[in-house]
Amino acid sequence: MRFLYSFTHIPSSFTAVRFLALLLLLVQFSGCNTAKTHYREGLERASKNDYPGAVREYDAAIAKRPSDGSLYRLRGVAKYEMEDYEGAFADFSQAIELVPSDAESYKFRGDIKWQRKQYKPAIADYDLAIKYQPEYAKAYNNRGLNRARLRDTKGAIADFSQAITLQPDYSVAYLNRANLLLRQKKYKPALEDYDKALNLDANMAEAYYNRGLLKYNQRNKKGACTDWEKAAELGITAANDLLKRYCK
Repeated sequence: MRFLYSFTHIPSSFTAVRFLALLLLLVQFSGCNTAKTHYREGLERASKNDYPGAVREYDAAIAKRPSDGSLYRLRGVAKYEMEDYEGAFADFSQAIELVPSDAESYKFRGDIKWQRKQYKPAIADYDLAIKYQPEYAKAYNNRGLNRARLRDTKGAIADFSQAITLQPDYSVAYLNRANLLLRQKKYKPALEDYDKALNLDANMAEAYYNRGLLKYNQRNKKGACTDWEKAAELGITAANDLLKRYCK
């Protein structure tokens, strides 16, 4: 927002010191509004998947308000979507330094550590995300994935289950729990989870593929082939190999 200043007359009782103090306050207020404008424009651009544009707006907002941790977090998310993981990591770390209870920044930084295969450090960040936001379903789900990588199956299933408790329509958490149950050959609860995942998201290709494996292990060849056909339609090329080999 642009401010216009027009002082045609200053009363004699209005001292120069008071005048300068008022002018300083007006300039500071103008700067805050400018940062807020860039912030809002950044949100608008991000909502349209214009992440480079969002980063530019957040850059401008941060230049005005460098101690606002939320601006670093938002810029980090935009950079994350652009696959600028180094830049995103730096922004999330700065956001945490400014706001140590920023659960979302811990979660995203954990995601980057997970991509780097730094599973234990990632879990430490998810722990903090959950500490500051106990109902953060995505943090539980992603911590579960890291625990699974470390072969902590019991801990991973507990995390997926908690994510589902917090968000009953969380299809990915059902899929993740089903995959671990399948690995343990617990076919009945795994099948229930695959069914639930697909009821919530009918285009989840991995769920069709793995449910097909489960059905084949249960000697349900027809059901397995039907699932692999759907997985192939949704883009899993490995399903075509299974169809050729087992569903002639």
